[in-house]
Amino acid sequence: MTPTENLINEHLVIDELLGIMSKIADRIKSKKVFYTDDIEEIIDFLKNYIEKSHHEKEDVFYPALSLAEIPIDKEVISLMSYEHVLTRNYLNDINNCIVKCKIGHAFSSEMLAESLKNYVVLEKNHIQKEVNIIYPIVNNSLTIEKQHEILRQFQQIEEMIEVHSFNEHYSRLLNDLKRKYPN
Repeated sequence: MTPTENLINEHLVIDELLGIMSKIADRIKSKKVFYTDDIEEIIDFLKNYIEKSHHEKEDVFYPALSLAEIPIDKEVISLMSYEHVLTRNYLNDINNCIVKCKIGHAFSSEMLAESLKNYVVLEKNHIQKEVNIIYPIVNNSLTIEKQHEILRQFQQIEEMIEVHSFNEHYSRLLNDLKRKYPN
């Protein structure tokens, strides 16, 4: 497995969650029932699966590209890191909206739907840039040795979060949410 394959596998999981988030936002906009508990579970998923695993790996991956002098514009790499900051901001917005929804704050559900949509759009665009622009360059330019070094660092991240039970927990959560919010 290459570092990009590892990240793409995580993108597949993330994309499923983004689809659920989009469905929930659509339900909210249509004035249908939604459950704040589900969104709190999604927030947990975003904070842990994406922030503590996926983005941690990207925080290893992108600096390694710079050090290896991969022909990717440094501004593109800076943009990708900045988008992590933006996703954290949207995540805080989502969390704040949930708090306001629970206390019955007017218009909080509309703000929640908007924050969910903004997060989804940003994350999907982020993934598209990686898959379509960055990863092909990396796959053609990064030495096998450097790929193994990055994968070792990914493995250290996975060991710190006890990846097996971690992935099992979030896999169950994702399956539960998919049953609640089917296509």
